[in-house]
Amino acid sequence: MRRRSPVSSPRGFSLIEFLMVAIILGIGLLGLAALTTTAMRGYSGSRTRDSAIALSSSVLDRLSVDGRISAELRSIGSTIPATALLANATDDAVNTYTDPATKLGTFDLQGQPSSTQPVFTVNWIRRAAKGLTPDPGSLAEGAEVVVNIQWNQAVKNASTGATTVLPHYISASRFIRY
Repeated sequence: MRRRSPVSSPRGFSLIEFLMVAIILGIGLLGLAALTTTAMRGYSGSRTRDSAIALSSSVLDRLSVDGRISAELRSIGSTIPATALLANATDDAVNTYTDPATKLGTFDLQGQPSSTQPVFTVNWIRRAAKGLTPDPGSLAEGAEVVVNIQWNQAVKNASTGATTVLPHYISASRFIRY
């Protein structure tokens, strides 16, 4: 006959073991929540930068088309209209870009013209050629065009916890004939 030991082997979990598992799991979930908020904040900033890059490319494309029209008119001896942006711009002067269709000068997060939810403002500069003398008989002139996109973004200081709004910029350039 077998005797049972006075202390029986435990079956299941004790309350203390369950509380320890709950605490460890809770700490892990809090860390995951903090990581998620940090990732979402980073995603928001990168989305804004991506939109600014796409907007700068779009503006450069529009200015390039404007320059091609001016160059074509110049090559056939026609007068260049007053609405030609590049041909009528002053070298090294800052020009505010407005959407040709809507005449709005501010753009939303998707890069569309907007006066109700402005995020981006766009300026462009036609850079004068340095050290080059233009050929007086040339029918097609060209210059570097620099597009500057500006937006404001809230930045949180990790040590103080204070949030400040700082301006951010992206510049893109292209040589365009006009």
